[in-house]
Amino acid sequence: MINIFKKQKKKSKKTEQRELDNMWKQKVKDRDMWCCQFCHKKLEGRSCHAHHILPKRMKGMRWDIHNGITLCPSHHKLGIFSAHNNALWFTYWLKTNRPDQFKYLVNKLVERGK
Repeated sequence: MINIFKKQKKKSKKTEQRELDNMWKQKVKDRDMWCCQFCHKKLEGRSCHAHHILPKRMKGMRWDIHNGITLCPSHHKLGIFSAHNNALWFTYWLKTNRPDQFKYLVNKLVERGK
């Protein structure tokens, strides 16, 4: 007799996290229409980066779509005016250009500190 109800192998925690990370990236990019939110350049494939605004190691924020923004490589990691190389500039830009998202993230930080 053939067992058609094969027991599925349980996914490792790392595999589950990687799948959730990929879904989060896809949702952030789709929300931002695959366009760098700073320079408005339309992006494709590997040139489109989903950036975590608050570090993904912060509990409860890793897969929160409001904790993400789509950026081109220059505004993500490479340029002097990039989220990774100039946190002060990026914070000011976010507060000025995406005030609702900025307020949401500040409120999450305040809640976490209580």
